[in-house]
Amino acid sequence: MSSLLEDRQLKYIKTGIELVKETVKSVLEHMEGEERDTYLNGQKEQVLSYLKLELEYTTGKEILKNLQKHLETKEGTMDTDMVAEYKKRYSEEIESKSEELKTENLKKNAKFLEIEQLITNKIGGGLDDDEDLVYAEEETQYIDPWSKKRIDTPVRNKSCSHLYDKSTAMKMISRSKGKVKCPVVGCANNNLKSQDLEVDQKILKIIESQMD
Repeated sequence: MSSLLEDRQLKYIKTGIELVKETVKSVLEHMEGEERDTYLNGQKEQVLSYLKLELEYTTGKEILKNLQKHLETKEGTMDTDMVAEYKKRYSEEIESKSEELKTENLKKNAKFLEIEQLITNKIGGGLDDDEDLVYAEEETQYIDPWSKKRIDTPVRNKSCSHLYDKSTAMKMISRSKGKVKCPVVGCANNNLKSQDLEVDQKILKIIESQMD
């Protein structure tokens, strides 16, 4: 029964994050301007809430496992108030993980990074929020959709706003004898041209700062 509840809790968190991802995709497709930014900020906060919940849950689960071992070694004797002991240990563990639970560290989680990359690929650089910009400068890795490798020189397609590595994009265009389709999943742009590509100076500065 406990295993079933455990799986149910983790599934709830995973499903919640997947739902946020789909909502972000829909917002990016159908909204613009301030309304879009407000919705996206809300969805990013929702992901952070799920990540915090996941960390708190796994912490509690580990404590319960250790308490169970304690009972087994004591041969089932109840000389300890297990509820009080759980609360005490949980409080201590959460306190020790206070750094991990901070927003700036939760934003380093791969699940949050995926949402950030999704937004960046669509609108170029994410939202104009100071905290998000600082985070992007320090943590975001920009990946070329063709090679799946880190971008060295970022170029943005003026037609569909997607980001590529310059050398990879030019190589794909030069090798093709016909039209080149944008490699980003779901993009309808099937006529990528070299004249549509321009270096994204903002992203270039971020990439260069990561190399320092």
